[in-house]
Amino acid sequence: MQFINYFFASVTSYLGLLSGIALVKIAPEEQKPLKKYFVHGREILLILISIFTMFYYFNDKFSLLILLAYFVFLAFVEYKMADLFKKTIIAYTLLGILFFLGSKNSNLFIIESSLILLYGLPTASLVYSKKEKNGHKVIFYNLGFILIANVLFLV
Repeated sequence: MQFINYFFASVTSYLGLLSGIALVKIAPEEQKPLKKYFVHGREILLILISIFTMFYYFNDKFSLLILLAYFVFLAFVEYKMADLFKKTIIAYTLLGILFFLGSKNSNLFIIESSLILLYGLPTASLVYSKKEKNGHKVIFYNLGFILIANVLFLV
């Protein structure tokens, strides 16, 4: 895969955050009633990302063991951290690594890219606050996803 294609795929996956912010700006009255669905949606999407990645690395026992430890840490971050903003920053950084690992197989890459895009919708909808107008913070602080994914590709 060429770098330019990989770069634009990472940016497209990252645009889920912008879509989530746009969703809250368009219909702010829906943010509060849909909160529990956004939380469950994030959890389900993280589980799906984990399952698809583990299916690809199923034959390589060492990689599977490393991925299992990785997903346990991701689950720990997701369930034990109280601050949603910090949780999102760590999760998106870790998703950047998974995005790179998925680039080895085109089918896995498409699935993971789509799931990361979908993960951004509920994440940004939960983190964005219209009162604080923190949309630029949500976008800027989660840029670790694009940076990590692209630096790993270039190395």
